[in-house]
Amino acid sequence: MPTVLVLINVQRDMLLSPSVTTALRELLNRARNEGAPVVHLRTGREELIFGSWPGEQIVEHTADDAFLGSALTDALPLGCRIALAGVWSEEAVRTTGLGAIKRGYRVVLISGAHEGYAPDAAPRIEHELATAGAVIAGADAVAFS
Repeated sequence: MPTVLVLINVQRDMLLSPSVTTALRELLNRARNEGAPVVHLRTGREELIFGSWPGEQIVEHTADDAFLGSALTDALPLGCRIALAGVWSEEAVRTTGLGAIKRGYRVVLISGAHEGYAPDAAPRIEHELATAGAVIAGADAVAFS
């Protein structure tokens, strides 16, 4: 089963802390170097911070749960594991992660590679997703190949 890196709202119009930006860049570079599928979820048509490579999919979404009203399901290989990271932990990361679990995907939320508005958002969302069945892991613990 492949592991797909799903990046949520990693766009120029989003405010990212330097540590999360670095973690996202390193995670994306590693996924690309290992040949992992990458799906970029974005709202609107804002430019992706790190761009996209040929073969990487860009999926527009309007709902916090990016599975709703988008082509996300079509972009994911059947039975894949999702490595999830990005912006708006309290909203899009949380609801997309819960939506993935509900749909039977195995989800790994990358600690240190997502953030929200509130200072305590990341640990709260990690706890909630872990309780729902997600694995919480650092970027180094995720194997793409």
